[in-house]
Amino acid sequence: MRSAACFASSLLCCFTILQGCGCLRDVNLEIKPSIVQRGHETTLFCHYDLEDGAPLYSVKWYRGRHEFYRYSPTERPSTKIFPYEGINVDKAASNASVVVLQYVGFSLSGNLSCEVTADAPSFATAVVSRQILVVELPEEDPVIRTEHNRYFPGDYLIANCTCPPSKPGASMAFYLNNRSILQEEREPLSDEGDELVENIINLSMQLDPSHFYKGTFTLKCSAVVTPLYQKTVEIRLSNSPHQPVPERVMRSGCLKTQRLPKVFYLSQVMVLLSLWR
Repeated sequence: MRSAACFASSLLCCFTILQGCGCLRDVNLEIKPSIVQRGHETTLFCHYDLEDGAPLYSVKWYRGRHEFYRYSPTERPSTKIFPYEGINVDKAASNASVVVLQYVGFSLSGNLSCEVTADAPSFATAVVSRQILVVELPEEDPVIRTEHNRYFPGDYLIANCTCPPSKPGASMAFYLNNRSILQEEREPLSDEGDELVENIINLSMQLDPSHFYKGTFTLKCSAVVTPLYQKTVEIRLSNSPHQPVPERVMRSGCLKTQRLPKVFYLSQVMVLLSLWR
């Protein structure tokens, strides 16, 4: 799950720009949650400390370079909202240090900034920034499909693992007997636009005797879409005819082996007996 851990750490990156005197201290930006599902809500907290009774001049919020919310206590009205696609400010729940965003869209993903300015005479200013990511998670677990339902040493294992569409795309991996054999990583911020990404990983490898334990081996597939979605599924394959057939097998367009009901077999026996008589 390395990609999920790396992305989570990248969202913790924050930088601060200070201008003016020291009357403005401890400026910090929190985003809860910083990874939010499309259509949900997130809350932005801009923490700051105005020392020596310095008055507040304004707090401005930016997505990239675009200002979308401003709080100015000396103006009437004290709050202003500037339209931006994918940003819907809950005006009633927002104030000098908190901004609530509802029904967020993919276009919100990126850099958010809070700019705090003290009033005269210093007009000290501080800007803090953090990353936010809007995601669409897969609706179901991954699914493994194999070309055959039984394998022997020397056979080629051909399989794929699919995961429902998401944004960003899933980082996927195959494991044979709990050992990683194939990985496809995705950068969380690399998928642009509103289109969801199809998730599939394909495997082709030759099996050797070391892959089998008592005639069987385990094939696992993992799919990670940020820390919010981390799923692993597995199937057990064997060269024994007595082993259960895996749930999904790629063959002749049929994805699931079906057993005929016992009534069918009994009816066939009765027909044979009548003909023998």
